[in-house]
Amino acid sequence: MVDFNSDAAMQLAEQLSHFGFPVDIAGNSETALASARAKRYHSVVMVADLTQEIDLACLIGLRKRARSAWIIVVSSMPCTDPEQIIHRCGADSLLIAPFTVEELANRLSAFSRRSRPP
Repeated sequence: MVDFNSDAAMQLAEQLSHFGFPVDIAGNSETALASARAKRYHSVVMVADLTQEIDLACLIGLRKRARSAWIIVVSSMPCTDPEQIIHRCGADSLLIAPFTVEELANRLSAFSRRSRPP
């Protein structure tokens, strides 16, 4: 999970762990990109402000380094055509806040099912 707000990241990570998802937290772009280089992730959840170039650059970098990972962007920031922005930058899915942790867990589960052979 990439989230520049450590308190919110810790809360969300704890909630996702109750659904059985192990979570690593990256608190900045450099850590996120280094982790994506060092480890093979199935899914990445990135909390992003889609109006900030640094967040979009991090998303593009994650896609380059974690090619096989599913990337879900979580955002509460209004912007024009967020779906186009996240897909152009390499994300697979977008959740606009507010959302439930169950909704995020369901998407992660669906991505996990899609990655397994039938």
